[in-house]
Amino acid sequence: MSGILNKRGLLFLIPLLSSCGGGTQLAGGVGTGGTGVVTGTVTGFGSLVMDGIAYNSATPRYDAESTTQPSVSVTAMKVPLGGQLNIQTDAQGNPTSVWINPALVGVVTSVNPTSGTLVVNGMEVVVNSTTSSLPNTFFIGYAGMGAIQLNDMVQVHGVPGTSSSGIPFVQATLIKLMPSNLSITRVSGALTQWNPSQHTFTVNGIPFSFNASTQFFSPFSNQTLGTGALKNGQWVNIWSQTPSGTTPLVAGSVQVSTLLPGMNGNIRLSGLVSAVQGNQFQVDGVLVNGIHQGGVTAGQYVTLKGVIDSTTGEVSVQTLNPYIQTPATLSGTISEFVSTGNFVIRGTPIITNSGTVLTFANGASAPLSALQKNGYIAVQGTLQGNMVLASSITVYPGPPANEVVDYLGKVSQYNPSQGTFTLTLLSGSSQQVTLSTSASFGNGTVANLVNGALVEVEATALSPQTLSAYGVSFWNITNPNLSSGTLEISGVLYNYSAGGSSFNLNGLPLTLGSGVSLPSGFGNGDNIDVLMTSSGSQYQVDAVARDDSN
Repeated sequence: MSGILNKRGLLFLIPLLSSCGGGTQLAGGVGTGGTGVVTGTVTGFGSLVMDGIAYNSATPRYDAESTTQPSVSVTAMKVPLGGQLNIQTDAQGNPTSVWINPALVGVVTSVNPTSGTLVVNGMEVVVNSTTSSLPNTFFIGYAGMGAIQLNDMVQVHGVPGTSSSGIPFVQATLIKLMPSNLSITRVSGALTQWNPSQHTFTVNGIPFSFNASTQFFSPFSNQTLGTGALKNGQWVNIWSQTPSGTTPLVAGSVQVSTLLPGMNGNIRLSGLVSAVQGNQFQVDGVLVNGIHQGGVTAGQYVTLKGVIDSTTGEVSVQTLNPYIQTPATLSGTISEFVSTGNFVIRGTPIITNSGTVLTFANGASAPLSALQKNGYIAVQGTLQGNMVLASSITVYPGPPANEVVDYLGKVSQYNPSQGTFTLTLLSGSSQQVTLSTSASFGNGTVANLVNGALVEVEATALSPQTLSAYGVSFWNITNPNLSSGTLEISGVLYNYSAGGSSFNLNGLPLTLGSGVSLPSGFGNGDNIDVLMTSSGSQYQVDAVARDDSN
């Protein structure tokens, strides 16, 4: 499909802490291109872990929505824990694309912390923090469910479900605070009042119109769909540039989460069971034939592998298992080190407590002091609101060969023709960086890659000081004053009052330093990059910039 899915990048499979080329292999494919499909929840990094299965993240092109398009290229650093992804694979089972695919973007019109529910764009959203047979909900920009307020603008990742009384809902795997002035809307739900001749339809009671530029597609194939493929009752996901509350919303894209005849190959799928009729049921809106797999019940969360029937578009199940929570697993360099009890790996805040068990890679017990800025570690833990509480940490003497690292530093000795530069870290040490042939850029373009630029790179460690970078994100802080005492932190701004001098980031309270210039329109939900210094338990912001990459 030329407008959306063909913009995605490549992805290759790899197991955690092993050489490239391994991992879970899917044979056969979906769609006319001979590809397969993986769809599910991000449960870790270090590669990219989907429902406990590791995939290589060392490919530079990923796609996500923006304020102007339903799908634009982003860096791998933009994949969030708890996010819903669609991955396509080739005929040999090698992944070829990854798409970050939220279910809802809009204003919170109802919230009940006691029941763990909220309403966004007419759809009930259900949060989980207690049931082991469902994924726990992760939060970005919120400490947890109790912090969500009426009229907040949020992005919700999750899977569709149906209550015992037949009411649809989204089981949330991630809820992220967004800027209040966001100019896009995303709505998921059952298609109703479909009228192709009038170019109108309704979802969750919200009226939509569409026009010649509206793109209709399946998230499981590389083909656009004609309007004749749509019918009432299908689960759809609509992206619109029209702000929430406008009537009607103009659909920019409509994805139909149902496999259609003509597709074939293998699929991995996870989600809630619904519409059970004998051996047939739906998972994540996809029609499944589960004969010989034993009984399933509506509302049960399952993971399955199957084969798509090219005639009917149904998935014939090969294996089906009830979902069981596994620990969040994160491996990589400590990119934002505040203390041994608060740091970041692959964009995810990690906390420790007295129960956290630390060991060296050789199995010997390790002290907390072994946790150092830019050190390479592997973490297992549980989701705690907007953080991961580490239950165990393995400390490595350095990045293993061909594993993923994440470093922030200044560019020097840049050679555009060779795609090489030296990255000097805040600690003063340096890394020699070579851009991969299809490196992607966030919060800027390759034209911004100049000597003196402050950048964060995600890369494969070819050796301890040699990197192959597949993602580069610019920290657009003018004349940053970097020293060994400078701390960096990035994330979604929250608990800020206009004109105030403090806010929170990744669970950390920060205070603005004297004379710090704030970006125009600075407010809750903004993605920001911060340089700061500490004095005891106090953290002072010395410079801040908005990160507009996604």
